[in-house]
Amino acid sequence: MRTRRPVFLASLMLILGAGCSYGAQDSSQVIGRDLQSDMNEQSPSASSESGVGRIYLQRTDNESTRRLVVVQRDVLNEPPQIIRALFDGPTTSEQDESLRSAIPQGTKLISARYVATDIVKIDISENIFQATGDDLVSAVAQIVLTLSEIQGVERILLVVQGQTQEWPRGDGSLTSEPLTSFDYPGRAASSQPAFPTIVDPLL
Repeated sequence: MRTRRPVFLASLMLILGAGCSYGAQDSSQVIGRDLQSDMNEQSPSASSESGVGRIYLQRTDNESTRRLVVVQRDVLNEPPQIIRALFDGPTTSEQDESLRSAIPQGTKLISARYVATDIVKIDISENIFQATGDDLVSAVAQIVLTLSEIQGVERILLVVQGQTQEWPRGDGSLTSEPLTSFDYPGRAASSQPAFPTIVDPLL
């Protein structure tokens, strides 16, 4: 038994040392420019199957309230493919269902790449500025909410032909910082059913 004790202690120290070598990582890690372009050309992953893309289109209800709703697209669930599908706008059948896009026709995607593990940088053409006022807010919200449907994407840096711009949030304020879905509260139609009425038996 005496000869086994040092061996056991040495093995225990090796296990503890290996465990300490795995430290916590930041949720957002910057990706070098030499690797950013490669991410657009990599082979599709298991989470990027055809037919799982989701985009946001706009519908106006009977009270003239605009809401963004999710529709599916048969495209890879990756930033370049999903944004091109968004810019194509609604199909004929979707138009018959009163769906439209606030993004002006002719708006083009110049590039789409990850600049951090949770940030996608989208460069688009200046046609986007054909939308003004609340239409521009809805157009930007469509882009942000659509990209936020991709697993792991939390922030979107939107630029126009390589130039940083200030974009309207849902509350009317402007920012040139990366946008999130939380910047547009209430824009998307909730898929959560209404809470049932609960009658208090004591009343």
